[in-house]
Amino acid sequence: MIQKTHQISFHFFDIGGGDAIFIRFFGNDSNWHNILIDGGYGKEYKNSFGPLIKEILTVGEQIENWIISHIDRDHIGAVKGFVADKRIYDKQNAVKNFLFNHSPEMVKESNGKISVGDGIVLRDFLTKHNLLTTVPINTITRPIECYGLKITILSPTLEKEAVATELWKKEESNGKIGRTEIQSDHKKNIEELSATKFYTDTDPVNGSSIAVLAEFGEVRALLLSDSHPSDIVDSLKTLDFSEDNPVKVQFMQLSHHGSKANTSPELLEIVQTNSYVITGNGIHNRHPDKETIVRVITNNKRDSEIIDIHFACDTQELRGMFDVDNDAFENYNFDCSYSQLGLESKILAYLPLNK
Repeated sequence: MIQKTHQISFHFFDIGGGDAIFIRFFGNDSNWHNILIDGGYGKEYKNSFGPLIKEILTVGEQIENWIISHIDRDHIGAVKGFVADKRIYDKQNAVKNFLFNHSPEMVKESNGKISVGDGIVLRDFLTKHNLLTTVPINTITRPIECYGLKITILSPTLEKEAVATELWKKEESNGKIGRTEIQSDHKKNIEELSATKFYTDTDPVNGSSIAVLAEFGEVRALLLSDSHPSDIVDSLKTLDFSEDNPVKVQFMQLSHHGSKANTSPELLEIVQTNSYVITGNGIHNRHPDKETIVRVITNNKRDSEIIDIHFACDTQELRGMFDVDNDAFENYNFDCSYSQLGLESKILAYLPLNK
């Protein structure tokens, strides 16, 4: 699981449609370093980050940063598993730093998709071990420099981070139950979906997501959590990127597991890449939407090279998405790959090390 063949790698775990991302890189201090993002549902800790963290500690390394993007259960749930893991004795030294937005006030347990309760567990754990930062993480946060890896915060905005903090101060009264199979667009064809108008996500919790641009040498990657596309576009424009000067990245993780409301045409115009990662499994909340993938493969700004869609999961729902289309892969010049559980989970590795 811990690779030593490339200077940097991005490991996307199959944890049932949530986000669990492991970044490993060979730093400018000639040592290996590790960063985690989210972790997925609580029940998935034993299948993903639990064994990974144990292996990292066994070889004498630690985790530099653990980014907790926001408090949806398919992102924060497994962090509770870490807090409760009795096999890891010295948790304070296992993870040097947490990037996590929180409220200082006690609130009631959530009954919906927002895991305020898990957030409280993590906040109290970090407070106990003097790891809790009181500085909010948002778009005015200075880039984080970590042994040659630069992490620039693209989301949330100051305003949306403040809204999310307010959500901690009241009980969530009406949890979302997700979409049913009949609401899925997987059976619609490409031609039908290509004419669909874009409507953006307005969920305040998704808008509070910590999304980042990771840069290491010549490698750039967009890790977008569940962020709103307009915020990513605005942040990239602040970095002097534009439609005429797009940011060139090795890959972009599509926001909100490939939701149709989180990848706008404007975002695709300001990002130049032929490689996309989707963490949705086609079952949980029916993400990814096929509309999103159609928007990617029919984007007028794409070049003539083949587009690679990397799924962090492997399900019949994902593999059958283009069954209703005739020769979709050939006609639109794209390909799909699907991950396996455990060691076969999707890894994108760059900059091979010289033997």
